[in-house]
Amino acid sequence: MPPPGVHALIEHLIDTPSDRPLIRNNPEVLFDRFEVPADVRETLRSGGRDDLHRLGIHPNFVIKWLIWSGRPTMPFFPIDYYFARR
Repeated sequence: MPPPGVHALIEHLIDTPSDRPLIRNNPEVLFDRFEVPADVRETLRSGGRDDLHRLGIHPNFVIKWLIWSGRPTMPFFPIDYYFARR
């Protein structure tokens, strides 16, 4: 089960793209608005994919959160590696 408020927060961001910059600029505004517990906020700010998943956040929401916060969704590999194999 995800922490209280996290899924509601991400659903809000799906519906309200204009609030997405708050993730990078002032996430506390969103955390407070959706009453996200203090003990998970740091993981939301800087945790990786597996950290967020361990909180019980739906995988689709994990990916959205990481993209909007400017963090990688999977380990990095050079894009030319992909094209070299095609």
